[in-house]
Amino acid sequence: MDIRYLNDEDLDFLQHCSEEQLAELTRLLTHNEKGKARLSSTLRHNELFRAMEGHPEQHRCNWQLIAGELQHYGGDSIANRLRGHGKLYRAILLDVAKRLKLKAHKENTTVEIEQALLAHFLRNAWQKMDAEQKQAFLQDVEAKVSELEELLPLLLEDPALAKGVSHLLSSQLTRILRTHAAISVIGHGLVRGAGLGGPVGAAFNSVKAMSGSAYRVTIPAVLQVACLRRIFATTEA
Repeated sequence: MDIRYLNDEDLDFLQHCSEEQLAELTRLLTHNEKGKARLSSTLRHNELFRAMEGHPEQHRCNWQLIAGELQHYGGDSIANRLRGHGKLYRAILLDVAKRLKLKAHKENTTVEIEQALLAHFLRNAWQKMDAEQKQAFLQDVEAKVSELEELLPLLLEDPALAKGVSHLLSSQLTRILRTHAAISVIGHGLVRGAGLGGPVGAAFNSVKAMSGSAYRVTIPAVLQVACLRRIFATTEA
């Protein structure tokens, strides 16, 4: 089945991303966490995409095919064949949020939902880090936030404290996620695969156990798109 990109205002910004950024997103869509090609990938067999292999801007020239591949993963394969295209990114984003048991209201903007999703992911990643990994992560994201190091262990040890400090925790996570360095670290962690070593990748251990292979693609891909959107927004500002 050929890839058909459904015009999507939430994905149009991808045309302005770099070749490296789009290559990383493509890698998430076409290969699994062990580096093996996904049998369900249509992009790998697309004649136009393959014809440009080795071209310095293969991915930038074909950003719509890459976006279309994500849309197809977000839709049911049978439904995709019937309608000739996948689902809009926002619908995929809401599906991912629901799958991760994250409350996302339809009236919220795409950016707001992505922010909540990234914060949710960062919390889970932090929980799986040991002390050394936490220190390395904070160094990598250029964040000197002792408050975050103090708050998260408290939440883990005593869930009863969650209500009292959750707003402080969210504030710190939001501050970290506003930095270009943090988004870059998270983004590169995602690209190394769902079974990747390192503190960021550890947060995806649970994704592999989830039913439905499509979610093993759409969850990291949506997070990667969220990272790319933030990087694009900071460079445009």
